[in-house]
Amino acid sequence: MHQFIRLVSILSVALLSVSAGPADQSLFRMVMAPFTGDVRALSPAGTTCANNYNNATSKTVDQLTNATNACEEAANRTIVANNLSSNSSVTTVRSQLLQLEQNLQLCKNLTDSALYLNCTVAYFEKNLQLLDNSNTLAYQSISQFSSNNTLVEAERANCISAAVSQAKVQNIQSANDYDTCMSKVPAQREFMASHPQESQEHHEHEHEPEHKHEHEEDSEEVHGDVEGEEN
Repeated sequence: MHQFIRLVSILSVALLSVSAGPADQSLFRMVMAPFTGDVRALSPAGTTCANNYNNATSKTVDQLTNATNACEEAANRTIVANNLSSNSSVTTVRSQLLQLEQNLQLCKNLTDSALYLNCTVAYFEKNLQLLDNSNTLAYQSISQFSSNNTLVEAERANCISAAVSQAKVQNIQSANDYDTCMSKVPAQREFMASHPQESQEHHEHEHEPEHKHEHEEDSEEVHGDVEGEEN
């Protein structure tokens, strides 16, 4: 059984090493599930060690799930904010191109050749500026969009990696605590075997109802009062 726990610990750490998100915690729970059914094969002291280990690892899984969910939520919030910024840039590009189209249409509607040429010359510099600004902003937006996606994915991966590392540390500590706990079981078993009376009295004392002690104290007080009256 002890070797089984060590195997479970190794497998759970291995799973934590490759975790990429909350969905992977189902694998961790599948690895831990068989251990719960084998607790009955342990001694009472060993069962306590196993229960403590199960509780600790379950807590680690819950903490890892919460942490990875927080990483995903933070990444999603950043994506939404980046999209809003990108949409603002796209709106500006659309507005500038619309102004360019209106200027061109204004000149195009003129039927007089002289007026048409004068209009074209008058709006030429402005139209070039609108076109250049729109083109520059569009390239900047594309580059920023790609950079934002890369940054979000990097931050998400780092966040999850940190959560997994913390869970690995906690799980290894739980395994070490289990080893320490189980190493004390033989000594406890030997003590109980060599001091059966003390062990039984200690066990009975731990489970003795409190009201029994109160009843004995009340009896002693009544007995003392009776002796006082007789004297």
